[in-house]
Amino acid sequence: MNTQSYKVADKLFLVRQSISKTPAPAKPVEVPTNHLVIIDCSGSMSGDLPKIREQLKKKLPRLIGDKDTLSVIWFSSRGEFGTLIEAEPVSTLADLNDVNKAIDRWLRPVGMTGFKEPLEEASKLVERVGKKRPGSVFSLFFMSDGCDNQWNRADILKVVEKAAKGFSAATFVEYGYYADRPLLTAMAEKAGGQLIFSEAFDKYQPLFEAAMAKRPTGAPRIEVAIPGDPIGGFVWSQVAGDLTTYGLEAAKASVPEDTAEVWFLSPSAVGSAQDFKDAQPAAYAAMSLFSVRMKPEIIFPFLKATGDVKFIEQFSSCFGKQKYSAFMDDAKAAAFDSSLRLTKGYDPNKVPRDDAFTVLQLLQLLASSEENRVLLDHKDFTYSAIGRGRVDASEVLTADEQKKLTEITTKMASEKNAKKLKELQEELAQLTSAKGESLKFEPTPTPEGYSISSLTFNEDRPNVSFNIRKEGTVDISARIPDALKGKTLGKIPEKFSSFIFRNYAVIRDGLVNVKKLPVRITEDTFNQLVKVGVLSGTFTPEVVLDVEALPVINRQMVKAVSAKALFEKQFTLEKARAAQKVYKAYRDEKFPKKTSESFKALYGDDGALWLKEQGFTDYSGYAPPHTVTAEAKDFYMGKELPVSLKGYSSLPSMNDLKKQAAKGKYNGPGALMAVYVKEVEDFLASDIYQKASDKDHLFETWVKDKSTASISEARKLIFEIAQIKFAIVVGQVWFNEFKSVDENEMTVKVDGLDLACKVEMKEIEVRI
Repeated sequence: MNTQSYKVADKLFLVRQSISKTPAPAKPVEVPTNHLVIIDCSGSMSGDLPKIREQLKKKLPRLIGDKDTLSVIWFSSRGEFGTLIEAEPVSTLADLNDVNKAIDRWLRPVGMTGFKEPLEEASKLVERVGKKRPGSVFSLFFMSDGCDNQWNRADILKVVEKAAKGFSAATFVEYGYYADRPLLTAMAEKAGGQLIFSEAFDKYQPLFEAAMAKRPTGAPRIEVAIPGDPIGGFVWSQVAGDLTTYGLEAAKASVPEDTAEVWFLSPSAVGSAQDFKDAQPAAYAAMSLFSVRMKPEIIFPFLKATGDVKFIEQFSSCFGKQKYSAFMDDAKAAAFDSSLRLTKGYDPNKVPRDDAFTVLQLLQLLASSEENRVLLDHKDFTYSAIGRGRVDASEVLTADEQKKLTEITTKMASEKNAKKLKELQEELAQLTSAKGESLKFEPTPTPEGYSISSLTFNEDRPNVSFNIRKEGTVDISARIPDALKGKTLGKIPEKFSSFIFRNYAVIRDGLVNVKKLPVRITEDTFNQLVKVGVLSGTFTPEVVLDVEALPVINRQMVKAVSAKALFEKQFTLEKARAAQKVYKAYRDEKFPKKTSESFKALYGDDGALWLKEQGFTDYSGYAPPHTVTAEAKDFYMGKELPVSLKGYSSLPSMNDLKKQAAKGKYNGPGALMAVYVKEVEDFLASDIYQKASDKDHLFETWVKDKSTASISEARKLIFEIAQIKFAIVVGQVWFNEFKSVDENEMTVKVDGLDLACKVEMKEIEVRI
């Protein structure tokens, strides 16, 4: 064997290990292939499984060779898996009909995600089919869009290692942005296979077809000793557009006998020294493979060594799966196609900026001015709702009504007597007509856009939204009862003008949810965006911002993640909220909330009351009072990062606070609020208040200013806390003070208090 080293940087070498082989036969013998496809059928696949079913049915005759077979294993939760097709040829129409029936019957979304059992079933299937078809080889295609929430990682990898012995080729597909990339990457290494990322079905389709079209040679595996200390514990081969990784066991890699060479990274030179320029394909392959593993400390030296400006600029915004996935694919393509290298020139000193302008900073800048507006009616604005909608309860059948409906329709299906059938139809009409007609809010077209001064942060999950007020009308004509159609409601327009508030998530679970953002902005905002490189040229008030081109976070944010800073900010936020609660309580006590006085003046007491029952007030707009959450049709696994300060879980009500004061003993949150109660009482007892000519006006102004300041402080802290949490979740790092994610507690001294603090990384099921 011949080993050569290519220096990338100090303590980083690209190593080529050639493998001596016996002379290959003059003409490779075609080996029958048993294709084994393992498909994730968990609930989160519900949107794309119909497309996958159609692809399988339509394309299999062309993809599978005459001597080949197809096996398909489906899986979801623990105990929910099975072989729906086993070693079926698809070369004849009869065969294909049987396959199609099985695909339609079994490839249906259900349950959660568990990898272990389908892989165990794959091993058993290989053993069974291998006995029936000696001389054939097996090729594995495994795809999932989720995270295994049924088994531990070590057990899964053991099963993969065992199953891999039966396969000549293996492809693992990370389907979508919520799949478990680290686990699928490790599975590919264990199996001696390749990992492919597919954002959605459009990209998955050609990947699947390419995998099915491959014909493994069936060469037996051999053990190859790997010298040195390979970084990451794996080696790779790069052949015909594929990057295949092999994990190491006892400094050896198990590779097909016909493998000509493998590559790996080493902290020191191994073998003879060579010129780095001669290893350009492997350099781009290394960048692709280590971007999958999110290792910027490895990629930076390669960027400098290649000097490829296009990749240097691309990596400067490389945070989170979206950016890393795009970089991974582009680097892989450049490994096999030299025309994709240095397309923007060569500059080894053009290193990526740590402080790249982020989506979070963009949103903060846009929200800083009341004059900046988002153009929701613009042709370039596209949006995907992140949660389940609300359904008017009047449209929803109760359980008893659903049961009755089923009984009626069942009887109607078999009833042949015309008279009885008519009676059933009348009964059905009576049941459905009893449901009230729902009210629909119709927004007024607003080409000038909507104010985006209010940002909404989910405090546990990396979500950020614009809170938008939309004007519009609601047709209430069908709701007005006959008893109130006289003078009382005669003045109420049948198309009633009101407003609603809607959240538009720009970032959902750390991923950019709005690719293009059309906005109308001030000249000052425009100039600031020019300064950070987002825009260029002369001032234009209406622009379309390319949100997808920006990183959600930057490297500077990741380097600065501190648990102590997070806990201190969280405590300060609790103080700001305590202030808000106290100020609001005093304000509401002295200046009670408005009622629908204007509605009463316009439509009378009965009219205002009826409007309120329908969800209309003059001060809160339209908020339907009787709605239910729409049924969940899908789900994905998201991450949240809740912070807890022991003893500070919730603020007491003002009544409870008074009880604590009477006892002369406050709990932690009560003590926070007591500070601001004293501040208010001191103001009310002060000379400036007591001697004021208009005490109510003075106090209203004072408490409003105090409340505004506390709200502003809270918003600032929420943004700062969000940046830290985004850095953790999107950057996939952990706090500087902790060694691992399992270490997550510390005591922090704040305001003379010893706070017991905890932060947890949780995986949650998000139903949509």
